[in-house]
Amino acid sequence: MTPTNQNLYNLHNILQKIFGIKELSAIGMYIVQCLINYIVPSGSGQAALTMPIMTPLSDLVHVTRQTTVLAFQFGDGISNIFTPTSGYFMAGLALAGISWIKWVRWIWPLIVIQYVLGAMFILIAHIIGYQ
Repeated sequence: MTPTNQNLYNLHNILQKIFGIKELSAIGMYIVQCLINYIVPSGSGQAALTMPIMTPLSDLVHVTRQTTVLAFQFGDGISNIFTPTSGYFMAGLALAGISWIKWVRWIWPLIVIQYVLGAMFILIAHIIGYQ
């Protein structure tokens, strides 16, 4: 299915209302990728699901495509050591004899730091027009 100009225009209007400030567009993409990674922990599956939408979206909100890919990479990579829907991660915890709740309590500060750093790097990439 190819997006039509009217569909892209409608999407652009919705996004302008949601992300009124340009800098928040890149951060919004990052947040969406982080949330989708909890549902689709596979990197290639997430790319196949989101990038056909995020690419034209990035053109509409004036975010470079490279920054969009960076938002995908950070959104996919950070939560891989935290996501309970990831089979290999849960298998590793089971082999180590560690409950997921215990792991979350231990890893949570690091995850928060990484998410904040990821947001800062996305913002910097957007501001400098990362290509």
